[in-house]
Amino acid sequence: MKTYVSPSSVRMVGKAWEIRATLRGWAGKDMTLSEWLTRMDQAKKRRD
Repeated sequence: MKTYVSPSSVRMVGKAWEIRATLRGWAGKDMTLSEWLTRMDQAKKRRD
């Protein structure tokens, strides 16, 4: 599976079960993709 992350989008290429498993792993709990993107954006702002 491949993942491409940019400030305004996330592109995941792979099988559906791989993508679901990766998103669940990143979230660590039940979370929507919108919430995850917000969290990633906030983390990037802290690093900059």
